[in-house]
Amino acid sequence: MSEGPSGPLLRLLRVPPEPRLPAGDPGSARVFRAGANFWNLKLLGWAVQHAVALAGFVFALLTMHAAAREVPHLGLFRLVEMVVFAVWLVFVPVTLALLRLDYELRWYIVTDRAARLREGILNLREMTFTLANVQDIRIQQGPLQRLLGLADVELRTAGGGDEAVPRAGRGAGESRSLHIARFRGVENAEAIRDLVVDRMKKARGAGLGDPDDVPDSHAPPASSADLHAAARELAEESGRLRAALEGRAGRY
Repeated sequence: MSEGPSGPLLRLLRVPPEPRLPAGDPGSARVFRAGANFWNLKLLGWAVQHAVALAGFVFALLTMHAAAREVPHLGLFRLVEMVVFAVWLVFVPVTLALLRLDYELRWYIVTDRAARLREGILNLREMTFTLANVQDIRIQQGPLQRLLGLADVELRTAGGGDEAVPRAGRGAGESRSLHIARFRGVENAEAIRDLVVDRMKKARGAGLGDPDDVPDSHAPPASSADLHAAARELAEESGRLRAALEGRAGRY
């Protein structure tokens, strides 16, 4: 990523600009990023949050001014007012820079053997898994995402179950699965899904994973005639085995 206004902040947070490629042929690597409307959606949420915070700040100032008329030390109230307003002025560009970095540093990389997903700035999260172990692929799209042409691609890997770990800095009840990865806010969800499915099949065919993790749902079910034939063969084999044992017992 080229050096920009957020470069010093990136160095201060010690966030590497891009992840290393996962296992596989480097020439097969495909990099996917969150869509432009994902940034617009995040920016809208940021603006709403700060508008609410500004409204609360103005209300608090009016309340303090009304109270200051009844008590002495008006200068102290004005000092607190100036400090709070200065902190808010610093907080706005810093949070905007962090929001932009969070958008720019979302990496979704897929090679012919593995995938690596990385997101987050203050709380950096990175997941790497082999494509042969992917068991389920889903596309999730809410109403607002559909309006903006965005979607999430969810990948569930083998051994996932319900195993989860608490989210850092979140409530005790919130957790994230160790075996679920998401391409968030992408514009080409179908293309990502098709690519992962194609490379997943090739990886399993090359013996790079455990093909027994996922049953073959396309195998045709056995017909009743096949079942009857198998039962008949089993009965005949049992009869031959019983006759052989009785003949051997008679000799002795």
